[in-house]
Amino acid sequence: MTRLTIEHDSPGDDTTKSTRRGSIALRLDGRAWLRVEPEAFGELGVAAGDEIDDARRAAVEQALARVRARLFVVRSLAVRMQSAAEIEKKLAARDVPPDVAREAIERVAGYGYIDDASLAGQLARGMQSRGYGRRRAEQKLRTRGLPGQIAEAALDEAYGGRDEVSLAREALGRRAVADDADRRRAIAFLARRGFSARAAWKAVQDAATDKPPEAV
Repeated sequence: MTRLTIEHDSPGDDTTKSTRRGSIALRLDGRAWLRVEPEAFGELGVAAGDEIDDARRAAVEQALARVRARLFVVRSLAVRMQSAAEIEKKLAARDVPPDVAREAIERVAGYGYIDDASLAGQLARGMQSRGYGRRRAEQKLRTRGLPGQIAEAALDEAYGGRDEVSLAREALGRRAVADDADRRRAIAFLARRGFSARAAWKAVQDAATDKPPEAV
């Protein structure tokens, strides 16, 4: 059994590295044990003078791992909206155990910070508005780790009410289609943007005859 002492680093202490300023050092019988972020300390349930046996030591270390995983997820999402799969991959890269990662993701999702359906809808609408075909949008959602059913629902909402040829014609804009070489380049452009061969060919034919995009 060992006794816990707690040391709070002083922000003005020049001997403390900037990355550790304000952190809390936990010591057992004077020996270094853990260095804890202030926002995580309150969840560990320890106080100066506590007697720490092996079981409690393991419990505190596990609690700290859970808190740190959750804090990492919140901070990562504050920078960029991400799918649950993307967050899970990041946690794995930090060697966070799968069960700890799952708990962190579930807790943060409960706060409303992780919403795969909202992210899928945002991405699908953005791809459609920027002139990309459904196939390219589907690829985008897949690379972001969004589940199949959620991705399909978002794509149906963004693309389901629009004719593919009309979308391809809009994406083509004023690209030249004066001769065969122009038309081949235009079709290749639309194919890269995720439109089917049929829609790309029809859109280029419409452009060649100056037929405007069909009204929605």
